[in-house]
Amino acid sequence: MALPKLATPEYHLKLPSNGAEVKYRPFLVKEEKVLLIAVESGDEKQMTSAISKILEDCVKFSDDTKIGDLPTFDVEFLFLNLRAKSIGETIK
Repeated sequence: MALPKLATPEYHLKLPSNGAEVKYRPFLVKEEKVLLIAVESGDEKQMTSAISKILEDCVKFSDDTKIGDLPTFDVEFLFLNLRAKSIGETIK
């Protein structure tokens, strides 16, 4: 008997730079753990790498676009929306 698959909600978002529509899901506990470890390290390269990895795992593009090809403001926009759906819209 196979393990059950967990259903995660999927959201749609238009990128501000080119208006392309992307689908994304909230990040899971494993992705949040990667982010927390990177933040605790204090290393900017590790934090940037963790955010890129989380976005690659959670965002689906309709074409062959990659996270590294996007402008910085699109990456920030995607991450903020992803965080809002995953953790909540308020920050302590």
